[in-house]
Amino acid sequence: MVAPAPPVASPEAEQLVNELSHDLMSPYCPGRTIATCPSPQARKLENEMLVKASAGATREEIEAELVARFPDIQGYVGRPELLWGTAIAAILAILAIALVARRWIRRGSAAIAPTAAGAAGAAGAAGAAATDLQASQREIDALEDALDDVDDF
Repeated sequence: MVAPAPPVASPEAEQLVNELSHDLMSPYCPGRTIATCPSPQARKLENEMLVKASAGATREEIEAELVARFPDIQGYVGRPELLWGTAIAAILAILAIALVARRWIRRGSAAIAPTAAGAAGAAGAAGAAATDLQASQREIDALEDALDDVDDF
């Protein structure tokens, strides 16, 4: 059986059929659009859509008639509340991770600060007020004297 020749149509009708065939799922090839389905029935369906589009039918009218014939032709119709809910949950999770990481880093730097302050305080007890971690010659001499005292014990 020879497939009927496609009707001569306006460029607008052809564009409409092209959009519909790429947007709608094929009832003959699961998981594929009408445009990507290799079945001859898909080409017949495109010809039917072209005849209707050439006759002046709108996209909504053609799509409604196809949905009435093939309920699964629209494929997955997303629910916007699921999309927005997932996006908001992801953003909140990223913010929570950032806050936890920030607190963790602050605790680590807070634990380092008293240790540095303790070292500076010990150096200050030896005689000089330490503003950095390098020891002056007087502090080194005092430390050597203290170590000599321990060795004499």
